[in-house]
Formats: sequence, C-alpha cells, structure tokens
Amino acid sequence: MPFIKYQNKKVHFRLDGSGSKNIIFLHGFLGDLSIWDRYISDLQDDFKILRIDLAGHGLSDNLGETHTMELLSKPVTQVMSHVGMSSAHFVGHSMGGYVAMSIAENNNDLMESLCLFNSTAAEDSEQKKKDRIRTIRLINLSPELFVQEAINNLFTKANLKKYPSEVKVLQEKGLKMALIGAAPALRGMAERKTMVSLLQKSNFPVLFLSGRHDNIIPIESIIEQVSETRSSLTILEETNHMGFIEEYEYTLEQLQRFWKKKPI
Repeated sequence: MPFIKYQNKKVHFRLDGSGSKNIIFLHGFLGDLSIWDRYISDLQDDFKILRIDLAGHGLSDNLGETHTMELLSKPVTQVMSHVGMSSAHFVGHSMGGYVAMSIAENNNDLMESLCLFNSTAAEDSEQKKKDRIRTIRLINLSPELFVQEAINNLFTKANLKKYPSEVKVLQEKGLKMALIGAAPALRGMAERKTMVSLLQKSNFPVLFLSGRHDNIIPIESIIEQVSETRSSLTILEETNHMGFIEEYEYTLEQLQRFWKKKPI
C-alpha cells in the first residue's frame, strides 16, 4: 500500500487510472478512501484518480489534537506533488469538501474544478459548534452507539433498507476511526470559517451535489449559497447525506457532465 510521510506521520493514498486528466477524491468524516471504490472502474480509462485517507482516517496517522481544514489539506498537496499532479478536478464529500476549499484558498492554481458533494461553503452556526464538541464526549462514552446512530442518520429511511451491507461497512470502518480521528476532526470542523466569498470570486467551476433530504446540510442553505455565488447545483432527490451510495449512477453521470463543461 502506498504511503508518504508528512511531519513524520503516515499518509495513505491510492493512485488509479491512466487517463490524461486528473481527479482527486476526498472522503468525509469517519470515512476513508474506499468510499470512492465504485467510481474507479467507471472513470479509470479517462482519468488518473488520486484518493487520500485524510489524517486520522483510514490508514493515515493523526497529526494532532485539532485537525483544522488547512492542516488536513497539507498532506493532500504533498501527495499531489509526490505523484506529479500539478492540478486536478477535486471532489470532496462533506468534510472532504471543506478540505478542498482550503486547498483552493491557499493553492488556487491546483484547482481545475470543485465538486462539493453533500458539502457546504458555510461555517458552522454557534449551536453546531457546541454540538460538535458535545459529540466528542458522546464518542468517549459509547463509540459503538455513536457510530451506529451517526451513520444511520446519513441515509433516508428507504435507503437504510435498500443498502444494509453498505451501511454495515461504513459503521464498522467508522468505529475503528471514532476513537482516533473523530475528536481532532470535530474540533477542526467547528473552527472552520465560511468559504462563500471564495466561491464568489473563484476562477474555476463549482458544482454542488446536494441531497434533497440531507439531515446535516439543509438543502435550503445550499440553494442560498448557489444564488450568492457562481456555482451550479444538482439536487439529489433520493439522497440524504451519502449520495455516492444513495444515487451512485446519477452522481457519476452528473460528475462526468460537469467535467466536460468548458472552464469559466
């Protein structure tokens, strides 16, 4: 398995495909690079695809007590340099979208396009920040219960029944990370700032893929962000927060269509 070292810590990544264009997939909270597995077979003939385990997730080490989005972004850009990618189309699921926006803020030239997949450019409300810190205590008390309820809350009721094996895998992997990478990530997400102004002045295309029934990021807030920026929006009508499972075929189609558009 391929690794690099960042600050003497392991960073796990996978590089697939043989195409001339580059994609970087970034997973969300309690996920790992394997959430994108299904996309690889459909994209690898046309793209070179880089997936990275963010710090404290998957097989990558923790970097500290707080993983700010900027800190999480630094190993990503280092892996890009390691594999010879000078720019790419970024796809970030949830927290992965926050990391991608941090990269765009500090390394705009690396960004060919950005897909915010069940993600948002808004900062947390004061209540949400408090909830994230409260969640750390809940994880320490009962990680099994927390992960089970947290993952279940990311799917519509219909999709929980439709994808039981996928839900189980996410819960099993999430439990492994709950006591390692969860607290640093929660602190970092609570500290992040709004990135709406970044999208307003971006010189790269931005697409929101957003769930109609998202329990984490209300669709109304995304519609407002799109109206204030130069972004486009595709609403996933059958999705809560896990569009890469709940509507895989449709999201693949929308991504491929997005990448074919001419740059703004």
